Amino acid sequence: MRQQLNLGLFLALLASAASAQAEYQARAVIKSLDRAVLSGELAARVQRIPYLPGDAFEKGAALVELDCALYDAQAEKVAAEVRAARIKSENARELDALNSIGGLDVALAQSEYSQALAELKIARLNTERCVIKAPWRGRVVGLRVNAHENIRQQQELIEVVGDQNLEAEVVVPAAWLSWLAVGQPISLQVDNLPEPESAEVRAIIPAIDAVSQTVLLRAKLPENTQLIPGMSATAVFSEPAPAAE
Repeated sequence: MRQQLNLGLFLALLASAASAQAEYQARAVIKSLDRAVLSGELAARVQRIPYLPGDAFEKGAALVELDCALYDAQAEKVAAEVRAARIKSENARELDALNSIGGLDVALAQSEYSQALAELKIARLNTERCVIKAPWRGRVVGLRVNAHENIRQQQELIEVVGDQNLEAEVVVPAAWLSWLAVGQPISLQVDNLPEPESAEVRAIIPAIDAVSQTVLLRAKLPENTQLIPGMSATAVFSEPAPAAE
């Protein structure tokens, strides 16, 4: 009889421990803080799209290249106007030194030169916008345009996501707020991966869902993690330490 009681007590303790462990588990999803849909700032024809959905790229890589022969020609034209305005301004200063020209003419020549420089800056900015570059390292999520298509200004071209600045979003019961804290370690058991990933609470969103009585946590992941945005995981929290008497 005593052995049966001891066995029953042992099983009850195991069940209690399993229940306590499950009590501090919550579902999570991996997200990237770097995600954007890049648009074109010029009206032009798409010349080349080097990367397709799923392809990885480095920071600064050319994601979309536009045919900018017209903008290049405009920049060359403005550069020639700058050279002419500079010569005119220098000549005006030389004549002014010989008292052969009025101060107003000198000021107008200098103003024309400054205006030409500003127009050249605008023209060069347009030529730089002919190549849409990657703001960070990541992967292509999807394309909104194809090569050889004509695009308008501010048209969406490509969606990209970073693979370095990742975090996990975890939804937990609001009752856990009594012991959760920023910096608290978390073990993330990612679905279909054998080894857990370490993380820590980065922020606790200060709003409780009135219906589900849950709150959202943001968990920081290591920079060298191999996880991909969109992965699901189970976040396991350490049991809270008992309050000191």
